[in-house]
Amino acid sequence: MDKFLKLNFFEYQTISLKWGNKKDYGLLCLLGVITAIISGFVAIDTGHKGLSLFFLGGLLGMAFLYFQYGFASGWLKFITQGDTRPIGYHFVLIGFCSLVYLPISYLGLGSSGSFAPISISLVLGSFIFGIGMQLANGCGSGVLFTFGSGSARMIFALPGFIIGSVIGSVILPIVLNWGALNPIIIGASSSLIIYCALNSFLIFCVAAIFFTMAIKSGQKLSINWLVGTLLISFLCILVFIISGHPWGVTFGFTVWGGKIAMLAGIPIDKAAFWQWPGPALALKQSVFADVSSLMNFGMILGASFFAAVTASFANQPWPPIRQLAAAMIGGLLMGVGARLAFGCNIGAFVAGISSGSLHGWLWAFFALLGSWVGIKTRPYFGF
Repeated sequence: MDKFLKLNFFEYQTISLKWGNKKDYGLLCLLGVITAIISGFVAIDTGHKGLSLFFLGGLLGMAFLYFQYGFASGWLKFITQGDTRPIGYHFVLIGFCSLVYLPISYLGLGSSGSFAPISISLVLGSFIFGIGMQLANGCGSGVLFTFGSGSARMIFALPGFIIGSVIGSVILPIVLNWGALNPIIIGASSSLIIYCALNSFLIFCVAAIFFTMAIKSGQKLSINWLVGTLLISFLCILVFIISGHPWGVTFGFTVWGGKIAMLAGIPIDKAAFWQWPGPALALKQSVFADVSSLMNFGMILGASFFAAVTASFANQPWPPIRQLAAAMIGGLLMGVGARLAFGCNIGAFVAGISSGSLHGWLWAFFALLGSWVGIKTRPYFGF
């Protein structure tokens, strides 16, 4: 395990994983009870399919925590140190997902990719999201697995994300009216072979460029991160096949916020977004019926289990007040940005590009610009 920590080049987020006798058995028992209760509700709501997705969320939480698979941290390394390896692995993840997403979507074999309009909201949202994930020290998936591991910072980032998601849901229909084009799918008018080959070539070519840059600058590639990338891509593919669409994170936060607003007496269901068929149905159903919401619960619990077993739960010092404020602001910005941009690093970047949708590439570009702004802002919050 010490060897793994030395190989992990995402040092600023790394936690200490210790396999020893200091496991928190009380926490493990509590998590077991919570998991059993949620599993019961899920079985009633969606049966075996829901249970499968719930536990896949748990496995993703464990995998992300073990490999410290951060998008925000990887982009920070790229911008501040010129370390191109993280983004290279991200594109490998996208590439392996695309090998399944593309042909199944093209042939209409039961699952469909992630496609979104090319719009002003996409540009604004991804840029805002990029700023937010650097202030919060985490992205959509990062907030979930670090919250599950007991991160004090994410105790502030997650509520901000939820609130921001609701705000974003209210303003999205307005911003869409500023200008939008129908989704553009790269190579969609071509044959299946050209469609798949073109998209996969673009994705793996970008990965190769980033890895070549890393090797030329003397950076060593990590076997651990390659293994983590392959494992996470395999889990993403299973989610795609079982749920019928790529894994997404942020809509679950929007559902949580919408239901909380309704409980508080706020007529959120009157807003235009919540009258669209998908959001309207999610607002009426249980939080365990929506795939994104369900998997978010699973990811948090999976990360918590792993942290409890490895005695790493909440072993980080409490951050300064300014950093906690940054986490709250960052979460708020990510919530608004994700809704305007039709997803986060998982639902827009990974899912969009691996589906052959142009919006995923645009999301990555403008989120990277936003990350640069966020990184320049970090020192004002004590980073």
